[in-house]
Amino acid sequence: ARWWLLLRTLGEPVGLLPMCAYRLAANTISYLTPGPHFGGEPLSVYLLYHRDGISLSSATTSVTIDRLLELLASILVLTLGLVSMTFVESTLLQRSQGLFFTFVFLVLFACALAALFTGRRPLSRSLLLLIKLCRRSFPSLLRTSTFTGIIVEGETKAETLFRHNGHRFLLVNIFSLVHWFGIFAEFWILSFFLGFPLSFSQLTAVVMAARLAFFTPLPAGIGVLETTLPWITAALGLGSDLGLSLCLIIRFRDLLFSFAGLGLTLNYLTCQRKAVIINAETS
Repeated sequence: ARWWLLLRTLGEPVGLLPMCAYRLAANTISYLTPGPHFGGEPLSVYLLYHRDGISLSSATTSVTIDRLLELLASILVLTLGLVSMTFVESTLLQRSQGLFFTFVFLVLFACALAALFTGRRPLSRSLLLLIKLCRRSFPSLLRTSTFTGIIVEGETKAETLFRHNGHRFLLVNIFSLVHWFGIFAEFWILSFFLGFPLSFSQLTAVVMAARLAFFTPLPAGIGVLETTLPWITAALGLGSDLGLSLCLIIRFRDLLFSFAGLGLTLNYLTCQRKAVIINAETS
């Protein structure tokens, strides 16, 4: 819904159901590649550009802003969750250290967002600086004006979105928070039906451990989730069986969605190639 609303705001409306299918396909690529939160973005841009005729700049902008806002929401929720866990059982020194690192993360991210939405163009400027630094070693980087132009146009549209559509920008961030509410609700419901209704602090600890496992640079966080969840539930006095059960349910669900996403991806890519071949033969 967040991605769908961003495209409508950019003047490139696409149906909500196709957007859901695109996201499922892209998430499958991200899930099965190292770093399960990113990886499917090129496929998202490709699908918008080739299947819906969305301009490359608008497609790139929508995907970039969508992932940026998702990352922002994740950092905020994870940081608040870790801080709340720190305040439950910790010394005054540990609390002050946790608050300090939280403040640093939030300030850095706020500066990046402020630069993006006030016309500073941090992405394109960083790219140009990198090109200048590597120009002598990599002469081919001189021919990246087209790519840089796409980034500049995307940043301009992001700034316009923020300045002229503040209510929609607020709404897409609400969608991010609703997503996180769903994650917490899912874990509580699973634990409840497994016979272990979790308190708020226990629920926060389990969710933080599970989500941080997916931030590791491994496909689907393989091995990390299986180790983390039983350990955290055992540390909370709930037994490792609860963590193992949660892990099995999560993996089974993810496998179902991954198979569906792979089917969609193969269908999109093969159908596009078939259309190209048919058009070539006809002409």
